[in-house]
Amino acid sequence: MRKLLLLLVLALLVGALVVWVLQFGSGYVLLSFAELTIEMSAWTGLIIYLAATVLLFWLLLTWRWIVSAGGFRSWWRNRRSARNQNQTAEGLLLFAGDDWQEAAKLLSQSADKSSMPVVNLLFAARAAADNEQFDQARQILQRLKVSYPKSRFVADKALAETHLLQERPEEALKILQAVYAENPRDKGLLRLLADAHYLSENWTAAQKMLGDLKRFQAVNDQDLANLEQDVYFNLLDSSGLNSRGTISEKRAQLEDIWYLIPRKHQREPQIIACYAASLGRVKLTDKQQVLLTKSLNRQWHPQLVTQFGELESESPEKQLMVAEKWLVKHGEDADLLLALGRICQRLKFWGKAKDYFTTAVKLRPSVQGSIYLASVLEKIGDSNASAEAYKQGLLAALEQEPLND
Repeated sequence: MRKLLLLLVLALLVGALVVWVLQFGSGYVLLSFAELTIEMSAWTGLIIYLAATVLLFWLLLTWRWIVSAGGFRSWWRNRRSARNQNQTAEGLLLFAGDDWQEAAKLLSQSADKSSMPVVNLLFAARAAADNEQFDQARQILQRLKVSYPKSRFVADKALAETHLLQERPEEALKILQAVYAENPRDKGLLRLLADAHYLSENWTAAQKMLGDLKRFQAVNDQDLANLEQDVYFNLLDSSGLNSRGTISEKRAQLEDIWYLIPRKHQREPQIIACYAASLGRVKLTDKQQVLLTKSLNRQWHPQLVTQFGELESESPEKQLMVAEKWLVKHGEDADLLLALGRICQRLKFWGKAKDYFTTAVKLRPSVQGSIYLASVLEKIGDSNASAEAYKQGLLAALEQEPLND
């Protein structure tokens, strides 16, 4: 570049010298080649000389740009790269617009020429999976693992996620457990493992994942709380159902699960209701009654009230006394009145049962309340009133689920 600039300066100096000479007199330029002769004024020759010098210099610069690494080849490479990036961007926009078939096609085809081939293939595989083209998704991910070995872990996670989308948690677990030892703190991997255990309904394994999910902040606090509630609920709900042990062993298993549950979840009505039902299954009705009584004294909840009324206590008189105390604060609670009616029904206090059921149905007409009332009226021999109660129950059922035309 410096040599070219030097030549240009010299050429311009020569031109300036000629101009200076021409100031002292005019002249002409004669060019002769074979039989061709060209004659022109000195000024015309000077202009042609300067123009030719500039043109030659420009041509030399252009040639250097073309043959250099940063010239034409770089321009062409950048142009091709920009075109491939545009294809990647277009594919991602198609993915965002839920046009999964076109997104998978475009991203996969442009991957090898893209500056971000791993991104192309990952999104292409996910687009295929979202389009339920699971075989295509697996093929794309296999291509990613072969072509870009350093992205094997990412590809394995994506493959496991594809299996989860197909609701094949066992296949996903095989992949995830194989890579877990090398990446025990990866948040995405932890979430996928939790999802796989959840889908396979392995609540014990899911419960063991909760600590890592919290420790490594793999999910936000609200999602973690919801997951914990689901896992502990299902642990309680499934306790003893598949066990062939003795009743004592089932009780011990249930207690172990209960003490696994954090205190904040032990106070949630859904968890309490599930635990109470589980206590009933292992014949711990006294403990079930104490649990429900304490819980309702602390926090009123209709599901727990209903459970209290359904509880077949070994001391129903005491159960009735406890429930009637709640009338002071909840005298117009239809769930409590139904529960009281059920307890009186078991005690064969037909008059009180009739009163409680009648009041409950007036406060909140329901199929269940009408059936309970009809049953009690039938017991005391009032057939007409019993038939009317059954009729009201049928009408309540029709109102809840109207018949199709």
